[in-house]
Amino acid sequence: MSDEEKDLGTTANSSAFTQAKQRLASHPEAKPEVLEKLADKSNSEVVTRVAENAQAMPSTLEKLSTHESAAVRSAVTKNPNTSNEVLTNLAHDEHPDVRFELAGNAHTPVKILEALKEDENPYVVDRAEKTLKAVKSVLETADELLMHCDYAQAEAAYKTLISALETLIGAEHPEVAAARHKLAAALAGQSKNAESQAEENHAKMTVEALRQAKSAS
Repeated sequence: MSDEEKDLGTTANSSAFTQAKQRLASHPEAKPEVLEKLADKSNSEVVTRVAENAQAMPSTLEKLSTHESAAVRSAVTKNPNTSNEVLTNLAHDEHPDVRFELAGNAHTPVKILEALKEDENPYVVDRAEKTLKAVKSVLETADELLMHCDYAQAEAAYKTLISALETLIGAEHPEVAAARHKLAAALAGQSKNAESQAEENHAKMTVEALRQAKSAS
């Protein structure tokens, strides 16, 4: 076998090995510790797949949030396991593509989206504004679902809304209490009585706390 043929064989083996690692990094049931090891590889394609995998640990994603590749950091912004602290740091990433991806993620905390509205890049600003508008329109969608007795989807929508509102205006706010009251109705419509009562009680406690705070002021 000639040296050229040997080089071709080595290249083919290397390519096959890389493809195998990419498939492993993308596997939906990959073990977190395996993904942690793959995150240390130099191949950016493999590392990007790790950053996209929902099985990746927050600690792995934190490490990848400072990776030299903007594609890897962009993938981190879309992973549901990425901590809010890491997302806050990525909102100041030097590469606009990373901030653009973060601005387009509906799961990005509202506080971060609000900050991205002040970004120096107009495309990031526009995308953050559109994402915020979509998040805030969840209330209208949820109310319509509840009105049409589509309780399961209304439940999911109200939970999304409550999470966004708590980030934007805090848990102890009349709007949050109102959303919990409606969530209780959606749960009751599915005969989830214990959960419904818990949400109703939470809403009443918030209203009472606000009333007492107002009386004390």
